[in-house]
Amino acid sequence: MTETTKKVLVALFLCLIFCITLTLGVFCFSPNFDVNEYGDYYQSAYTVMQKSGAFTDTVKATYTLKLDEETQNTAENVAKSIETRLSKTYGYYGSKVEYDSEKQTISVEIPKSNNTNTQAKPSAQTILNNVIVDGKVEVLNVNYSNSPSYSEDSVLLSQEHFKRASVRSYINQDVTLYICRVRLTKEGRELAAQLAESTPYTVAIDGTVETWVYWTGNELQITYAYTDEATSAEHARSMAAYISSGALDATLTQEGSTEEINNKYGFIYLIVLGVIVLASFVFFVARYKALGLIPVLTQALALFVFMFFGVLVHLEIFNVGMYVGVIVAWLFVTFFSALPLEHIRKELNEGATYSKARNTAFACNWKNISLTVIAHAALLVLGIILWSIPTGITAPLGNALLYGSVLSFAVTFGFNRLMTRMITPYFFTDKKRGKARR
Repeated sequence: MTETTKKVLVALFLCLIFCITLTLGVFCFSPNFDVNEYGDYYQSAYTVMQKSGAFTDTVKATYTLKLDEETQNTAENVAKSIETRLSKTYGYYGSKVEYDSEKQTISVEIPKSNNTNTQAKPSAQTILNNVIVDGKVEVLNVNYSNSPSYSEDSVLLSQEHFKRASVRSYINQDVTLYICRVRLTKEGRELAAQLAESTPYTVAIDGTVETWVYWTGNELQITYAYTDEATSAEHARSMAAYISSGALDATLTQEGSTEEINNKYGFIYLIVLGVIVLASFVFFVARYKALGLIPVLTQALALFVFMFFGVLVHLEIFNVGMYVGVIVAWLFVTFFSALPLEHIRKELNEGATYSKARNTAFACNWKNISLTVIAHAALLVLGIILWSIPTGITAPLGNALLYGSVLSFAVTFGFNRLMTRMITPYFFTDKKRGKARR
């Protein structure tokens, strides 16, 4: 294979990595959009992070809690159910729901602005009202077309018969309709067999007739068809959230009015992190020239992967612990990316060939490997230890250090080594002068 062919292949490889990184970056920061007519809407990583209240003012409401003595539910379960409803209906994965055992109160804090993928944007108070209702969903063995009223005797399916719920959208004559799809337990399917297929039966929430449901022979399909598109989507997601979280089995009474909390630290952190990231990129390019583009590309890829993974696992990414952890992880990967490049730069300035300089920098000896491996292992263990300590600071800090150590190791011990080897054809030696040139 000629040197020209090698250079072309390397250029294609670098373009592929660049395109993957660019695509991930676009998906991390792009606005929301529908994935397809049968899927739920896509939320970018940045949008989900905004919904954690990191960059926006928040609204906080406090409720006195009265548990239903018959169900023997706990306050912790009530708080978790509210969190589930906020995430499944509105995408608020990072909202704060806290229980005060001394005052017997639950506080809910959500972003003041609502960035859902709908035309109608409910107010913060409307969202709060929707997530604190009991949410007891029941299917009545009564035809919805007959304008039925609620009766306990007509209840056929209730919470214990529901297995899971999801939302699907489809287009019918240019109108987008939303369906809440409900899978049933074995007992639930046996009871649902009493329902005739293609007949609209009745769904009630907290004893109030809400809408209709169809039994397909395999699942329940609850629909708010032929209503406003945005409202239909919100109601379908609310229904799925009530089924997924279960009834609260509690009464929440709001204490006074909501409290508006101004947010200023999120933007300050974003600016600080942006300056650190940009400064590291400028440092690499200014000091190592073309060779410095390698860590710029690999670290940008690692950053976008971290954002995506953080959203997928609903990482509690925006608090003091996570702020510190992300910055520490970024400085960590920057240092270990610069370490071998500094050695290569020194060897090249002393007249060594690029291949020799690279092989020496990444040589498999104790001196080169021990520092990288031991340091990453130490950061990994520290992250696991902090993660296991269930406080609002240590757990998020441990999260950031744990995932950061894994990504840093992949970048410094994997991608950087591979890419410095791949670009070898672009660094050649002038045999007469014995000096490496670009």
